[in-house]
Amino acid sequence: MDIQLSKLIGHKVIVLGPSFFHTEKPGDQEKLESVTLLAVEAAGIWIESQQTLDRVVDRFRVKPAAAGLAFFLPFSQITTVLAGFDPSV
Repeated sequence: MDIQLSKLIGHKVIVLGPSFFHTEKPGDQEKLESVTLLAVEAAGIWIESQQTLDRVVDRFRVKPAAAGLAFFLPFSQITTVLAGFDPSV
């Protein structure tokens, strides 16, 4: 079985990553976030997440320059990536 992030481009994956994924309310714990994997680079991954975009826009009171934005996550800040796979392939 050969699992590679680059083979999951365009698919939904679940990521536990940096704090901008999460709200700043006291007592909140980290949670897994469903995102679309856009690209894989040597240093990290590019993802798209409407929920994350909404939180960033709300937190920083900024209007996005485009309808969708890509977020770069360095591998050093990613705790976990979960992805479905077909073991028969």
